[in-house]
Amino acid sequence: MTLSDSPHRISRLLPWLAGPLFFGLLALFLGQDANWDLRNYHLYNPFAFLHHRLDFDMVPAQVANFYNPLLHIPFYWAVMAQPPMLTGFLIGAVQGLNFPILLGIARSVMGEERERPQWHYYLAALIGLLGAGTLAELGATFGDNLISLPLLGGLWLLLANFQDLRQDKTARILLIVACAGILTGMAAGLKQPSATFAVGWCAAFLVLPVTFSRRILLAFCFGIGVLAGLAITGGFWMHELWIHYGNPLFPYFNDFFRSPMGAAAPYRDIHFLPPSLWESIFLPFLMVLNPFRVGEIEFRDLRFVLLILAMMTTAIMALRRNNADSQPPLTQHKGFFLLTAIVVSYLVWLKLFAIYRYLLPLEMLAPLAIWLLIDRLPFRLPARQMAIWACLILWLVTLKPGNWGRVAWSSDYFGVTPPPLADPAKSMVLMTGVEPYSYVIPFFPAPVRFVRIESYFTGPSETPNGFDRRMQQLITNHQGPLYVLYRSNEGEGSKAALQHFNLRINQEGCQQMNPHIENRITDPFYFCAVTPMDSYTKNERKTK
Repeated sequence: MTLSDSPHRISRLLPWLAGPLFFGLLALFLGQDANWDLRNYHLYNPFAFLHHRLDFDMVPAQVANFYNPLLHIPFYWAVMAQPPMLTGFLIGAVQGLNFPILLGIARSVMGEERERPQWHYYLAALIGLLGAGTLAELGATFGDNLISLPLLGGLWLLLANFQDLRQDKTARILLIVACAGILTGMAAGLKQPSATFAVGWCAAFLVLPVTFSRRILLAFCFGIGVLAGLAITGGFWMHELWIHYGNPLFPYFNDFFRSPMGAAAPYRDIHFLPPSLWESIFLPFLMVLNPFRVGEIEFRDLRFVLLILAMMTTAIMALRRNNADSQPPLTQHKGFFLLTAIVVSYLVWLKLFAIYRYLLPLEMLAPLAIWLLIDRLPFRLPARQMAIWACLILWLVTLKPGNWGRVAWSSDYFGVTPPPLADPAKSMVLMTGVEPYSYVIPFFPAPVRFVRIESYFTGPSETPNGFDRRMQQLITNHQGPLYVLYRSNEGEGSKAALQHFNLRINQEGCQQMNPHIENRITDPFYFCAVTPMDSYTKNERKTK
């Protein structure tokens, strides 16, 4: 390396250091993550997989019990071995790797037609990571801004080799396309909703300015890569679900696979899907007015509204474009490939989920797309720059990041102190209610079995599923101490669920549990012994 090369190499390396450092520190500033899914399955699932408890405990994490644990295994290892603040910093730092990837995409697309100041690329990447959804998940365990790494990485790989996609006839470019597909498929294997982006990225090949046969060839190679990536990260888990339950996507699509362990239902969350065509068209505007249309928390971010307005303006101007225009059409550029990927991914997301946090990769790309579209308008450069700055200011003054729940940092991430058990090897704990608290299980002695008799997936019913029947048998045949764990605000429902198994709570032996991660929630947990109702009645008669 010569002396003259040194500044260039440092400038290339700097984003890979600055991005993780900045977002790792920002994650610490925001506070410790305490989101619902973390308390429900982000800790429990990797614990259960690594300790072979899939058939030992009975669905303590409800429907999420069957989600691929691979995405959360690094978090489990970190949080069990490192101080909480270090764990939070590391999560934010890894999420900060989206910054250099977005920067690479910005350089590739924005720099295609003309040289720009470097700060343009940095600003587009930074705004991409300061969205309401991305900030809400910074340092959190949802994974939407972690699977964005291979998703955006695959897209960057395609955009960086865009000219070769058009001109290179060798096997090399087919290998690059397949590698991009593998990265995209790996994200889908880790988290199924990200398959929407695989469809979007693949559809973008169909607008490449090449022959139709070449478009199909490239899309086919990308699709093969997606399947390979899906097998790498998700194949083992699909096989596990198939072996145990006869459904590789269990419990989803069980109306097709008909596993006896679940109901013959799709188990698909359609709660947020727009009920009409009108609402589908105007959803970006509607979710600004009412964010609960697309999620469970309050937030505000105008980027998708601005993106739609920019697209509409560009389309109108394109219709008025005449042959005297010196600027080549957008369809010849990387920007059109990127916009197609964004639009198709959005439409698939709108049809399947309409849940905002599944849209984070597009939230990251939206500022870049807005900038590109405004820069294509047939106005003088100062006017275009003024429009870009106006969008930026409007976005900043209206931005309201979401909050999935955070608590203050402490010396213990979860702060679980399990109650003393006389005979852990023979103890069984029944879980009731629908609150998320399977995260307590790793802190109990390993032999203790947890059985969720009431949840979103199991519970007293006239049509019990396979898990309900299995739990009935386990409880009937159990010989040893029996306990119940429930949140205080679900006490009445817990009593009703226990009655279904001919059990009742022994109130005299109840103990409170107040884990640190629950500090923002006022209702404590109760850990109580349970007694068969028949034996309780006999003892009550003897006392009288």
